[in-house]
Amino acid sequence: MKNPFEQLSARSIRVLFSAFVIVVLFISSVNFLDVMIFKATSNDQCGWLPRPDGEPGALITDVAPDGVTDRAGIKDGDILLEINGRSFRTPAQAMSIINPMRGGDTATYLIERNGAQFEAKVEILKLVNVLYLGYCFLGVSFLVVGYVVVMTRPTGKTQRQFAFYALVTMLVFGLSNLGIDPSVDPPWKVITLAVGFGAGRFIAIPVFLMFFLHFPVRRKVLDHLWFKIAIFSFSAIVVVPFFTGWLQLIPPEFRGFFVGLPFLFYLGGLLVFIHSYFRRVEKEKRKQVRPIFVAVLIGIATFVYLIILQGSNPFLIFTKPVVYAPIVLLAGVPVAFGYSIFRYRLMDIDLIVKRSLLYGAITAMIAALYLGMVFGIGSLLGSLIGDNENTLLNVLAFLVIAFAFDPVKQRVQDWIDHLFYRQRLNYQQALLEFSQELPSQMNLDQILHSMVNRISGTMHVDRVAVVLCDEKEGCTSVGRNIPVRCCSFAEDEGGLLDLLKLTRAAQYFGLLAEEPDSIKIHEADKGKILEAGMVLSVPMFLQNRLIGMIVVGPKLSEKAYSREDISLLATVGSQAAIAIENARLHKTEIERQKIEEELALARRIQQGLLPKENPAIDGLDVAGVAIPAQVVGGDYYDFIELGPKKLLVVVADVSGKGMSAALYMSKIQGMVQLAAHMYQSPREMLTHVNRRIYDGIERKSFITMILALFDLERREVTICRAGHNKALMGTNGQLEYLDAQGIGLGLERGPVFENTLKEVHRPLESGGMFFFYTDGLTEAMNEHRVQLGEESVKSLVEQKRTLSAFEIQRSLTTAVEEFVGRAERHDDLTMVVVKVV
Repeated sequence: MKNPFEQLSARSIRVLFSAFVIVVLFISSVNFLDVMIFKATSNDQCGWLPRPDGEPGALITDVAPDGVTDRAGIKDGDILLEINGRSFRTPAQAMSIINPMRGGDTATYLIERNGAQFEAKVEILKLVNVLYLGYCFLGVSFLVVGYVVVMTRPTGKTQRQFAFYALVTMLVFGLSNLGIDPSVDPPWKVITLAVGFGAGRFIAIPVFLMFFLHFPVRRKVLDHLWFKIAIFSFSAIVVVPFFTGWLQLIPPEFRGFFVGLPFLFYLGGLLVFIHSYFRRVEKEKRKQVRPIFVAVLIGIATFVYLIILQGSNPFLIFTKPVVYAPIVLLAGVPVAFGYSIFRYRLMDIDLIVKRSLLYGAITAMIAALYLGMVFGIGSLLGSLIGDNENTLLNVLAFLVIAFAFDPVKQRVQDWIDHLFYRQRLNYQQALLEFSQELPSQMNLDQILHSMVNRISGTMHVDRVAVVLCDEKEGCTSVGRNIPVRCCSFAEDEGGLLDLLKLTRAAQYFGLLAEEPDSIKIHEADKGKILEAGMVLSVPMFLQNRLIGMIVVGPKLSEKAYSREDISLLATVGSQAAIAIENARLHKTEIERQKIEEELALARRIQQGLLPKENPAIDGLDVAGVAIPAQVVGGDYYDFIELGPKKLLVVVADVSGKGMSAALYMSKIQGMVQLAAHMYQSPREMLTHVNRRIYDGIERKSFITMILALFDLERREVTICRAGHNKALMGTNGQLEYLDAQGIGLGLERGPVFENTLKEVHRPLESGGMFFFYTDGLTEAMNEHRVQLGEESVKSLVEQKRTLSAFEIQRSLTTAVEEFVGRAERHDDLTMVVVKVV
């Protein structure tokens, strides 16, 4: 079952606890006013005991020397028979007679001494219940500290439990002397005090005990449901007799013990804390809770002292109330709690408040002194001039003096600021210097190291890291005394980065070891945080995008991180975020320029591998062009002269595009040129190239190629196609696609590849034309995602076939560019035109 408070926002928790405090203070205040003022117990500064013989009246004892009873002539051992003419049987009935009387009234006592009776006039005082007053002071002290703690850190589990502890302490001790009287009190008061008394008693035992089973070290017994059920059941059993009348069934000698059970559990909780201090708290961490330990020891000693005092003489509260003065030492427990929590677990709130008050007081004094000097010297100047009635002169004099003393006032004010807010001034100076450094730093590592050094030096921490996170590249970090492996956080749901994105706020990990559930992230990230000793994480955002975080360990001074600390880290992070992004962009731009330069070099190299000019062979008009879709491409064409009357035309297309395709293209070119001089036919050439390329090409890549061997002596062209686009051939005035079989290079080897290759032989006739191309031509796409297609290509070639080879190639290039328009080119384009002349 989840704690309902963990589902609430910090603001909701603050509102809820504020309401709790108001209710508890109201109930306690109603009872306090009754006990201390409206229904204050009357006091005649002596004690009353039941008469030993059981007769009506009371035995007077413990008469305070020089007290009102002593001054009335009454002595120890006298018998009180009547008060104001009213008889009674027990001391309790006697108290009911004098309690309604006002302080200062005189009561008439009928006294019996040695068988003789006489009347005595006794002044009635009102008891200042020092014991109850001390308990209320204890409760209020706890309530103030608990409220400040939970208001400062409402989402902290320990802070909330301490606030509950404070509320219950106030409720139990504030109602320890219940002033309810159903016979005279209005129903609302009876119900309010009864509900407060019952609720306080019911939750006191579990809260008093369970808080110290959680703080300072959590005990495993809290994980057992049976323990919680048992302790709440026991608490319910203790409360029921107060509302059922069963309390009277308990023997009187045990009734006091039964009534005081919550106070015994309060004492028991303090004893559990002492046991935890010696047995559970690590030695290096005892310093943090040592003030509480000392105060708890004093508190336990005070409780023991009060118990002994009350048991030895119950009338001391009436006769010698000063002996109860040590009860004020109980307030040391909440004060010690407040100091330790503020000093080591939250923020230096006590120092902030103290400095603020002192700062305000001294500033006010300086302002008053300054104004006094201005008016005083102004009046003196007026009297020297002898014209005190001249208002204009006085005003001018005041202005002159004010301007003259303003530099002095400013220097004094600066000294005060430096004295009380030195840390804030140091932070401001550090931010100023850091902001001046940033514009000159464009190197990312330099910026990160500067952040680490600045934070470490300014805040005095020896563990600090700046972590940059990217969804693609993951996390990188620069730090000091924090392992790199501990700064690698994944961008998954439920992780630290996800928490920072959701909350957009700093996360405090100081209680993570003691309260694993205080931070809602998965165990992997918790382990890294604990291993690295991280205490605080401050996110860095840039335009609502989390780019990283600053993580720090504990301060060398062992002080907690204040709001000023978090503000400094957040400001450093926001300033650095812009510089980091600029450095990244600068680095990206440099890398882009470097890549562009390398690509430009690659393009020049690739262009150098292509034919520098069209071949000049009698009987043939040849033109070719290759246009890559990117800077470099995978299309390739070549003219290899195998003799004065032989020309091998090569057109190839490597799958893909860009640099990888260009590298394969350069590799293929060398293989083809070698094979062209080794073999006689295009089929044999392709077979050789496939054997060489098969083992050196990735399985997802392949190459299509067409070879055309023009033999002018035999007046014949031999064409072999390996998965390439069909060539266009024009003879006898007819233009048709030349069909030939074959699969791409690198897909298969051996017979599987070789059996698919078929050569086609055609005669070379005057006026004939051959057009070779890659799929970048037929698959060229316009803005409407319509491809050019084979028929359109055939039509364009048909229209231009009477032109020279170069003009046909240029016209087709222009036609493709016009067709594509502003659409992006997705594939390389290569064309070779061969005309027989």
